[in-house]
Amino acid sequence: MYRLFLVLCLCYGLPGYASEEETPTSVYEHCGNLQLQENIQIKLITGTWYVIEILQHKTNDKLYNGEKFEVPTCPSVFLTLAGSDTDLKLYWNEDTGDIEYLFKIKDKSSPGFWLSSGSQNGTLVQVTTYDQFAGMVYVRKAISNHMVLTFCSPNTQLYSVVLARDKTLDAKELKSIVNHMHLQKLPITQTKRTCRSSASTARATAWMTTAFCLTYLQAWYLRVHK
Repeated sequence: MYRLFLVLCLCYGLPGYASEEETPTSVYEHCGNLQLQENIQIKLITGTWYVIEILQHKTNDKLYNGEKFEVPTCPSVFLTLAGSDTDLKLYWNEDTGDIEYLFKIKDKSSPGFWLSSGSQNGTLVQVTTYDQFAGMVYVRKAISNHMVLTFCSPNTQLYSVVLARDKTLDAKELKSIVNHMHLQKLPITQTKRTCRSSASTARATAWMTTAFCLTYLQAWYLRVHK
């Protein structure tokens, strides 16, 4: 009997322990199997961030079809502690308005898992299309220059926000984030790109600076070699 059980486990896996490759989308939509980054120091991730991409994970063919598009805005996020090291405030600000989120860290040993606390406030909440968020936020990745937060409200909302300290983020970093989600079988059903005008301005400034330097060096060379 024991041998039969062992064979079944080897063939089908232990009950309740599906591998990442076998994780069905429905598990994610129930906010299950969303991995956190360990050893996060909350004080190091507070401050101002810029929204680089918003990745939708909900599988709804009527709403999302894998499209990728740019939005002519550059939202900023300000994250701060609210009186204690387990209460967080997240201020989302963009051209059309702002939102204030409140979160609570229930377990200090898992600082990358936040629970929403109360309803959101702000001018964007007054928009009729705004859906109040009630659920969890998972800090999937948090390093010095960028961070990935996944917002999940069971069977209602499931999306990730890619944040950066600057208004641009290297394409290799973005590709790495997307590849990691693909490896986990977390679907990306829509990609909304923001802060792209800022990136274009930065590139244009860099090109102008380079062109100016080259022109200056050429003029200097001609003067020296007359």
